[in-house]
Amino acid sequence: MNTTKIALFAGVAIVVAGGLVVALKMNPSSTGDTAGTIAAPVKNVEIAAASPFTNLATIPASVDPSSIRFEKLKAVEVASKMKTTTDEQRCKDLKAKDPDGSGCSSTAVVEKVKAIEATYSYDGVELGAGEGGAPGRTTFSVYFRPEDVVVDGPVAKLKRDQAAGMFRVTSYRAMVDQKVVDKQHSQFCAGSYIDGSFVRTDPKCQDQVQFTTQSVASPYLTVQVDLVNPVATK
Repeated sequence: MNTTKIALFAGVAIVVAGGLVVALKMNPSSTGDTAGTIAAPVKNVEIAAASPFTNLATIPASVDPSSIRFEKLKAVEVASKMKTTTDEQRCKDLKAKDPDGSGCSSTAVVEKVKAIEATYSYDGVELGAGEGGAPGRTTFSVYFRPEDVVVDGPVAKLKRDQAAGMFRVTSYRAMVDQKVVDKQHSQFCAGSYIDGSFVRTDPKCQDQVQFTTQSVASPYLTVQVDLVNPVATK
């Protein structure tokens, strides 16, 4: 092949390559766009079983347990399986604004089961000075399997005292581990407050704070509701 033909073929190749580049840029379904679509983040979906039946509830420890009283009994449906959808890209975007990353997951009920709901109320916590308003009553509910609550007819038809007599209520305040400052093994810089701000005597001083774990009374009361005559299991 002579020099002229080689030059001619090289020129044609350059023109064709240039045309392909222009076409790819102008074509919305170009390879670059396709790669972007394939790389798009996929939402993670998790299906998990829930715990629909529980005879425990928590209320503030400042509540007087003697104020707890039975309110009503009714048949309901409660969640037994939940679906959680997490958008990973949204989590990353929100993390910069919210360290907890809340708002990037959504939860929906997938399955429900029948249950018997027992509702109780208690005297609400007294409000502080200047907050105004009466404490009122606050409610909580516990849930039982329908086959464990044996009654003649619909539970909603029971008289209040009859329904209340089916259950026994107890409460206790558990001990929980709490992380606290270990004052004995910590060192704090000397200083004083000036115009409402703490100013160290030695600007180069750094607090040496140590922590320890100790058991303290929980800020909540655990209320346990049991059937007086539970159904015997085989």
